[in-house]
Amino acid sequence: MPKFKKILHPEKFNLILYYTLTSFVIIVILSFVIGKVFARLESQELVKRSEKYAHNFITHINYELYKDFLIPTLKKSGKIDLENNRRQLRKLDNTVKENLYGLNIKKLYLYDLEGNIIYSTLSEHIGFAINRGENKKLDSAINGIPASALRLSGTVDSKGAYVPETLLESYYPFYEMDAEGTKKAQVGVLEIYQDMSALKKQIAKAHQKATLMTGSAMGGLFIALYLIVLKASRIIDARTRQLTEARNTLEQNVEERTLEIREAYKKLQHTQRRLVQSEKLASIGTLATGLAHEINNPLASVAGCAEGLNERLISILNRPGKYTEKEELEIFSEYLKIISNETYRCKSIISNLLNFSRQSEPHFERIDINSIIKNTIDSLQYHQPENKAKQKIQVNLSEMPCEIIGDPQQIKQVFINLITNSFHATEAGGEIIIATLQKETTVQILFRDTGVGIKPEYLNRIFDPFFTTKPTEKGTGIGLSICYGIVDMHNGRIDVFSEGEGRGAVFEITFPLAGKQDNAERTG
Repeated sequence: MPKFKKILHPEKFNLILYYTLTSFVIIVILSFVIGKVFARLESQELVKRSEKYAHNFITHINYELYKDFLIPTLKKSGKIDLENNRRQLRKLDNTVKENLYGLNIKKLYLYDLEGNIIYSTLSEHIGFAINRGENKKLDSAINGIPASALRLSGTVDSKGAYVPETLLESYYPFYEMDAEGTKKAQVGVLEIYQDMSALKKQIAKAHQKATLMTGSAMGGLFIALYLIVLKASRIIDARTRQLTEARNTLEQNVEERTLEIREAYKKLQHTQRRLVQSEKLASIGTLATGLAHEINNPLASVAGCAEGLNERLISILNRPGKYTEKEELEIFSEYLKIISNETYRCKSIISNLLNFSRQSEPHFERIDINSIIKNTIDSLQYHQPENKAKQKIQVNLSEMPCEIIGDPQQIKQVFINLITNSFHATEAGGEIIIATLQKETTVQILFRDTGVGIKPEYLNRIFDPFFTTKPTEKGTGIGLSICYGIVDMHNGRIDVFSEGEGRGAVFEITFPLAGKQDNAERTG
């Protein structure tokens, strides 16, 4: 015992001894595991081949039953009644057995879609019913999805019958067919049992083969590595002596390097803090510029309406008694309503920009896209560019209400940004077309202009934050990125198309219809 303990726990590490013991254990374990894996793979491959065979056979017998039995019987008798017509049952039985002759099929069952066995090669099982939920494989085939189950010898099948030999139980949909073999509606399920008694023998053979091959390969590898380890053991002994000498100074060297790393890490942290602060300052500056750009449009509407109110007030004061009070009050009410709406839109834009990196909760409701577009155009007509005589706006709205679930202020912001971009693109003159189209499940909104267009290389970057081709005083690149985020939040999609510079551009937005979106959320 002391001698054995000295071998396992020597004063000096014995590389050769431990390599030999470890290699032996690994060879045994790997040979066993790989043998099991190969046996499992061989079993799976055999089952796959059998399932493929079952698919081909059932497709064939499906056609043969319709060709040789069902179609002739229907032409002759007008109906199929296997329960009461023994002649029909015998003819069906003969047809099945003719197609089973010489094949590796032990049993065959034909079910209706209620799970009732209307035919079987075992007559005592005819009329047997399997309730839904009792046999998941059968339920799957009734739903049109084939399924198989391996029944090992010594167990029982889905009918409670003893299985003396290993069988593959396969369920496939049974279809109605015409004389040319074209499948129509599913009318039942076919179940067959294939003899898999050779499976155990093949698995055992594969296991033995894999074990032998693995053991031989590992044995050869063991010998090759043994020679390498023997040489390495001698080198290790030499290097051990060198390491023993270096050990005395190692701790000192490690401590020096640790101090250097700590100092470098402090410098890295300091640099990182400075970079983060610089990035924050740059982002604040960019967002401030974008904020000024975004609120410019609604403020222009407010200014235009206020100027109009002021001019009308002066006119009223200078021409007392020469106006119709009702008409003037109606105009005042319209202008004040626009000022109120645009002021609240400014508030919404500022909130969106201030929360650009923090998602706020929108107020979703049922809204009509056509109404939002009309309201947006009414707001923008007061601050259209000076050369508006050269710019024509054509509106083609769907006659049907295009209702979606969304936040009206955010949707209006998207439309304002796109129409404003069209104004800028057609400053030299052109046409702007706004159209809506209701499809079966979606609403499409098109913003088309005949302006300056977009270069092909810019199309993939057009929605990137802070990307813009406009001068600094006209844009910051934040508008379209916000539009993209709003549309995406509404389960929509926005796409841009352009044939190049000078050929205009098209922005296409797609939203789900209100009713379709509710259904999608419930089903999802």
